[in-house]
Amino acid sequence: MAGNEWLTKRISVASLHLDSRNPRLGRSTDGASPRELIQYLFEHDKAMDVAESIASRGFFPNEPLLAIKKADHYVVVEGNRRLAALKALREPGLLEGAAERQVERLARRIHSIDSIAKVPVIVAPNRRATDRQVAGKHVGTPVLPWQAENRANFILEKLEEGYDTKELLDELGFSAADIQSARQTKAIADIARSLDFPEDVKAKLDNPRTKLFTTIERIFESTVGRGHLKVEPDAEHGFRGVTAKQEFLRGFTKLVTDVALGRQSSRTLNSNEDIGKYFKSWLPGELPISKRGSFVPSDLILGDANTKKITRLEAKPATAKQPSIHKTVLPKTFKVRFGNDRLIDIRRELVKMNRADLPNAGAVLLRVFFELSVLHYLERTGELSRITQSLKEKGKLQFDAPTMKQLIPELTRIAKAKLGKAEATKVEKAIKYDAAAPFTLSDLHAFVHQCGDLPGERDILQFWLRTEPLFRLMLEQDESLANP
Repeated sequence: MAGNEWLTKRISVASLHLDSRNPRLGRSTDGASPRELIQYLFEHDKAMDVAESIASRGFFPNEPLLAIKKADHYVVVEGNRRLAALKALREPGLLEGAAERQVERLARRIHSIDSIAKVPVIVAPNRRATDRQVAGKHVGTPVLPWQAENRANFILEKLEEGYDTKELLDELGFSAADIQSARQTKAIADIARSLDFPEDVKAKLDNPRTKLFTTIERIFESTVGRGHLKVEPDAEHGFRGVTAKQEFLRGFTKLVTDVALGRQSSRTLNSNEDIGKYFKSWLPGELPISKRGSFVPSDLILGDANTKKITRLEAKPATAKQPSIHKTVLPKTFKVRFGNDRLIDIRRELVKMNRADLPNAGAVLLRVFFELSVLHYLERTGELSRITQSLKEKGKLQFDAPTMKQLIPELTRIAKAKLGKAEATKVEKAIKYDAAAPFTLSDLHAFVHQCGDLPGERDILQFWLRTEPLFRLMLEQDESLANP
């Protein structure tokens, strides 16, 4: 269906949800709540400027938001800064600190807050149908562009979703060179973050709005820069090394450090001549030299036990690696070591079930697997009988056994007691019954018991990634005699 055939509706701002998959948000907001996403857009993406515009001139009806329908609400896939501004103007308490006070002042300038209660929204039939519009507005246009890494992630995500190179070009306008550049950007970022830099450099690498990768890309796209770093373009991997890994890492470490600490910038590395002068300023021992060997980025990201320490740099241990994304509902590395035959059988099916091919079956079976895992774990640790008795004494036991909703607080408590803080937080966000939160257990529950949109491939993956620590605690660790 063409975009000009989609319906435009006036929809309540309260029924519009921010898109947690928005490329603008990047990696730093994974698992964030809607309120946290709003705060993030105000802090990092100039949503305050948008709020000032709406307070001064109103919401332009000729610039509708673009959304898709999901269950009983709409997800805005284009216009998240405007939506964040609208929500904050209607409820400044969603923000914290100085931003809340500033938005409160802006809200008082609006003659009637009801004037922004409903806004025009174009409703697209599905997310894929919106890809062309979303990409077109943020690549090579006056709209606030995405950072290089977010643009790369968008392109690579489309490939994972099933676009082939011809569709990326014909439908979204991304060429083979754009795809290679996206893989190169992702490789540069992943390698840099996998290395043990000093804290001041790490802070720059983890900044969601850092522009240092754009500057480093200039080196990799320059024939002069590639010659000094001993790399060459590679369509499949982004780039390929033509020397020993250790030689490249020495030069890459210095380059990243110089850019992160402001010793070099896009202004000082603006041309091949500038880049040449920069490398000529290096000491002889700092420049990579030609040695027998070759590598692709994944060889460095995964680490190498034989890689020696370079100044303050060495590959992170294997525990810090980011695993490759599996295509099945559950990864094959997940085992049921302390479970009954039924759990073992379901796990066997889930590690064979492709999320993209069977999202409906995957969502239903994953929910069943979660509930059975919870009940089995609580029963063998003795917690289930205690919880049941407590609910019975309080008159809250409607049936012979607690409901899953009644067990969630106990699971949250156990997660906080037995998992690290970061893991426990991820688990809590995934299992709480909160319709306003990113994809949670309540979404799986609603899918089974109500009419609504099915969880997609990405939703299923995100639920697994957030609940994985709890699953491994329940089924891989022998906690049968422990009292959480």
